[in-house]
Amino acid sequence: MRIALALLTLFGLPAVAAGQPPQPARDVSARPTSGVGTAVIRGRVFVGDTGKPLRRARITATAPELAGQPRATSTDLDGRYELTDLPAGRYTLRTERSGYLRVQYGQRRPLEPGKSIQVSDGQTLDNVDFSMPRMGIITGRITDENNEPIEGVNVYALRSMYFNGRRQFVPTGANQVRTDDDGSYRLRALAPGTYFVRASTRETWTANHGGVAEVMGYAPSYFPGTTSMAQARRVTVRLGRETSNIDFAIIPGRAAMLSGHAFDAQGKPFQNVSVEQEIRGDDFGSFGTVASGPVAADGSFTIKNVPPGDYILGATTGMNAPEPSAALLPIAVDGTDLTNLELVGSTGGTLSGQVVADDGTTPSIDRLRITVNEFARGQPSPMLVGLVRNGGPGVVRSDGTFTVSGIFGRSRLRVLGLTDEWAVKAVLHDWRDIAEEQIELRSGEAITDVQVVLTKTVTVVGGQVTDGKSSAIRWHRCAVLD
Repeated sequence: MRIALALLTLFGLPAVAAGQPPQPARDVSARPTSGVGTAVIRGRVFVGDTGKPLRRARITATAPELAGQPRATSTDLDGRYELTDLPAGRYTLRTERSGYLRVQYGQRRPLEPGKSIQVSDGQTLDNVDFSMPRMGIITGRITDENNEPIEGVNVYALRSMYFNGRRQFVPTGANQVRTDDDGSYRLRALAPGTYFVRASTRETWTANHGGVAEVMGYAPSYFPGTTSMAQARRVTVRLGRETSNIDFAIIPGRAAMLSGHAFDAQGKPFQNVSVEQEIRGDDFGSFGTVASGPVAADGSFTIKNVPPGDYILGATTGMNAPEPSAALLPIAVDGTDLTNLELVGSTGGTLSGQVVADDGTTPSIDRLRITVNEFARGQPSPMLVGLVRNGGPGVVRSDGTFTVSGIFGRSRLRVLGLTDEWAVKAVLHDWRDIAEEQIELRSGEAITDVQVVLTKTVTVVGGQVTDGKSSAIRWHRCAVLD
């Protein structure tokens, strides 16, 4: 069987003949103790803008049949690779190399979803080829209000995308970067498009204003030097190009005091309240505690010197409590003290229902699960990890029914384990589609009779982008908006 990936021509490049490898690169990864089979996947990796073979590109294959042990190898001098001893299953393949955008098999352009590959016992799949486009880069320098460089500032590139139920600007690229001792930063792994550049730091200091000592911090700031996204300037990134001199100053602001009361679901005071910073990107998540304070016997708390920024104010009992509970409250700190904050604990909510096909039958899909959470790389808020013993994804039973417990905060329903032929058509509750809505349940609240409708009828939108002379435009990014 031959599978050819038309990435070269779809990237606007001439195809390169794969040929027959005399001695293809072997799968040099350690052989797992389980998940061994007789199938083989092999192909080549090419440079996107030249069509030349690319050596040292790392190919990684994942599949449920590998028992959590991904198989990996690298390309040889001729850009060839080979993955051997694979069990039958449905595989996701991706390739990575420094200086290039990561590509998943089936992608025709950056930011597009890839496709999985079905492999049978003893089958050899040839010409599973990739074309890797060179990454875009943004470089610049971060300074303070006196034009002095600041070391250790976190810098992100944000792009507009549909994320967690709504269109918003989300950090992307190679996670986050920090400025060096000269205040310089380098944002890598960027696809073509427009971005906002944001800088933030938790650094604080004490300043004397009119004889009064105040703790100061830096507010999250955007290029060209503003705390408002409405006044931020977009930065254009082109394929394989570096956009330089994106320099700006980060804006100082007063650190604030937070105070209020915090009680668990049984009306008892929590032991501690913390200020958490959660930065969720399209391919990563960053979590950390900014400040914390004890809760008094009357439930009151005070936390001082919180720098400007967006945070989650939270408290938990821990999973060893008789009835574990948690409280989460999003807050925005802008230098003004926040008082009368109220944290009320929740034991979590429950959602149950049934998965059906649009023809009324129960679909037969192995390892199908339903999750209701706000995940970043499978990671909920660290405050909630392990809080509820029965939490986590709900396995879909043979009759299509499922139950998900331990639902905290603002969450969304997701279907895990769908094969390529299936897609979610709707998520119905009380005859209303809640597929893209946030779900926020009160303590002990249950939503029942949710119907997750799947379909094999997948809509595809196609076309061509041209300029005023009817000539095709290469690398113009399009989006279908709801």
